[in-house]
Amino acid sequence: MNRSLLSNLATAAMVACALVVTTLAVRRELFAPAAAGQPDMRPRRVDDWEALLQGGQWMGRRDAPVRIVEFSDFQCPFCAKTHPVLEAVLRRHPDRVAVLYRHFPLDAIHPHARPAAVAAECAGGQGRFEPFATLLFAQQDSLGTKAWSRFAREAGVPDAAAFERCLADARTMASVDRDAKSGADTQVQVTPTLIINGTLHPGALSEEELEKLIANPESR
Repeated sequence: MNRSLLSNLATAAMVACALVVTTLAVRRELFAPAAAGQPDMRPRRVDDWEALLQGGQWMGRRDAPVRIVEFSDFQCPFCAKTHPVLEAVLRRHPDRVAVLYRHFPLDAIHPHARPAAVAAECAGGQGRFEPFATLLFAQQDSLGTKAWSRFAREAGVPDAAAFERCLADARTMASVDRDAKSGADTQVQVTPTLIINGTLHPGALSEEELEKLIANPESR
């Protein structure tokens, strides 16, 4: 066997070994458990997920075949990116998809998220949750500086006095607390988190990714 052929065979063997090592490394990266202290970003099934449909604010038909439970934070930039994606999907599939918004304020890093959630609940009590939420996400830089009453007026909340009474009502905060507890009990770790017909998907999704999941909601 000549020297050139031996050299070619050796090169081919090294390339094959490199491909095997690279494949194994990628598999470890993709399928290894989450590192200690880091959120687990892999999709997973949620047992008894329909219990999460109690409470929250509905956008779309409650009897839709694809129901998305969203745990979100009004001060979260990734949630702000996800909100128009969900709105677009709801417009495209009004009879197929519904979203149940549930509050999961990250108090340690977002001090205005919980008061915003309370205000959104008060708007929802007058049937204006979705436009109010859309305003909050669109104007995140104004959270904490712009009065909730101004948001309410711009969102078309009809009874300003009732809105103000709701803000001061302890039952409104209790509703937000129930959502947050429900998220903690479900081991929600990041916002946004979407639970699509029982499969939990942590983190923001693109419109294309969400469309694929809606087409096959039981996929992991």
